[in-house]
Amino acid sequence: MIEPLPELSTAELETLLAALDPLLDGFGEGGSCLDDASAFLERLGIAQHSDEGGTTSPLLQWLESWRAAGGNRTTLRLMVQTLLTGRQEDLPD
Repeated sequence: MIEPLPELSTAELETLLAALDPLLDGFGEGGSCLDDASAFLERLGIAQHSDEGGTTSPLLQWLESWRAAGGNRTTLRLMVQTLLTGRQEDLPD
């Protein structure tokens, strides 16, 4: 079972959504669109690997688990868009 998405700010969710843009195919060095998203997030400093070779950030671990479970960019984009919409609906008028 996949762990829940780590707590992210609205700005981080918006950046993750941008990182999942289909136009980023081939941006990263990996063979997967989620590898591209991970590379993009690392370059922005949102999901950095440990310099000491230690554990990977919770977001990168979660993205890897999502991919390993068969998740793809399309379903992840839908989930992130749903989370952002929910946050917008919770804002006071």
